[in-house]
Amino acid sequence: MIEYLWPTPILTLDAPFDADQLSELLAYSTGKAAYKRANPPVNKLPDITSIKLRGHYNLFDAEQEVGAPEVWHVFRRWVDTTHRAFLLDAHGVNNADDLDIVARCIVGHYTPGMRTPPHYHHTCDHVLCLYLDCGQDRPSRDTLTREKGDGELVLQDPRPMAGFPFWEKTKYIYTTPGLAVLHPSRVWHETNPFVG
Repeated sequence: MIEYLWPTPILTLDAPFDADQLSELLAYSTGKAAYKRANPPVNKLPDITSIKLRGHYNLFDAEQEVGAPEVWHVFRRWVDTTHRAFLLDAHGVNNADDLDIVARCIVGHYTPGMRTPPHYHHTCDHVLCLYLDCGQDRPSRDTLTREKGDGELVLQDPRPMAGFPFWEKTKYIYTTPGLAVLHPSRVWHETNPFVG
């Protein structure tokens, strides 16, 4: 579902992967993440030279995909299809299927107490997050508040409107395994600390 916030288009949907496929994606991606942390490569973002990003290796690079399970390739095709549909539906890009789209995949692996600080991405157009696992022993969703949450994705209105109350500038999205969120990269986003 595309929701227009502030009026930025935000897509949330349940990805077409079952629990076994999510587990397979989780095992592959976290295994690769651990290996790359121990053996940091020298990588570059698309069209930017001489940048060493030790934490931003691209699992969508052919070199990184060696030994990937079939579901990984299904995931990659799904990302491409979903992004092109979003470009058409949310932005009216009629030739979305003809565009040359370069994507990179970065694994975020969190332990209890960790969070993603507020940020945006200036080197790409959109961000798509697929949640593979959201932890066990999570607090009841009914007990979560803005002050105390459990890994919710927090999106903030990108427009500089100082007169807006803060609570009207933010959208909290409760995360569940299989949830996918796609939004323009200029949207400031963060997470509450994971406590599960």
